[in-house]
Amino acid sequence: LLKFACAVFLCGSDSVGKMDGKSTKEDIMQALKEESDREFMKDILNSLSTKCFTKCVSKPGERLDKAEQTCLAKCVDRFLDSRAVVFETMQERGSSRD
Repeated sequence: LLKFACAVFLCGSDSVGKMDGKSTKEDIMQALKEESDREFMKDILNSLSTKCFTKCVSKPGERLDKAEQTCLAKCVDRFLDSRAVVFETMQERGSSRD
């Protein structure tokens, strides 16, 4: 599985044969985690953009008016604050299980 992940996502073809060392496996696992984190952030950004744009921009044009700008700023703040609360709650629940 690690050789496949490396071959498909992370490494050049000459790196595939070097999968025997522990540090290489750790490097691959770290790279997979980083990719997962990037995908997570991309999903959050897409969700944020869609929700706030739909809520705040009634008539798309060349520029946002002052009310739309204010609405978007507040929407982004609320969205990020709520994600932070959810993330902290998930971490607390995860650490209490250990």
